[in-house]
Amino acid sequence: MLVRWIWNWLFNQMWDGLPKKARWGLAVLLAGFLIWLFFMPNLHPGPTSASIVGHNHTERRIHSFRVNEAAGGDLGPNSGGGSIVCCQRVVGKTAEVAWTYSRTVEEFERDDSPESHTVNLSMPERDRNDLYLHVHILSDKEVKLRWSPGLESPYSETSLTTVGGETQ
Repeated sequence: MLVRWIWNWLFNQMWDGLPKKARWGLAVLLAGFLIWLFFMPNLHPGPTSASIVGHNHTERRIHSFRVNEAAGGDLGPNSGGGSIVCCQRVVGKTAEVAWTYSRTVEEFERDDSPESHTVNLSMPERDRNDLYLHVHILSDKEVKLRWSPGLESPYSETSLTTVGGETQ
């Protein structure tokens, strides 16, 4: 009760202490904000967080991959819908996709460092409802990115098959 009384007294002191024009200005700003918030949702900024879905179309296991420093997980060979990493911040007009293959037994015995690749490409357009960034790593060291509102890849698996090192 005392806290409520103190809050009301402070609010009334501040509100009543303002000139009448300032009170009207604040009321108009508050009303404008509420109208924008509830009746104009298309003017809100789009989401910045996303889930990254990795797809490995190579014959080798991918130990890790990342998109603009947002890390992805382990991808098995020829895994159509690989790992999903939630709640990553993916922004920017360009995407740097880097991936590292798991070492083979021979590479491990020779103490070779893991094979890594990096590709820079433009970030695809993102709609307001797009929550998943699908990263397709193809066998010819090509990468395809596409946003989608669901877990299903926007690419059909047949459009991503490679024959003789060329994407069809």
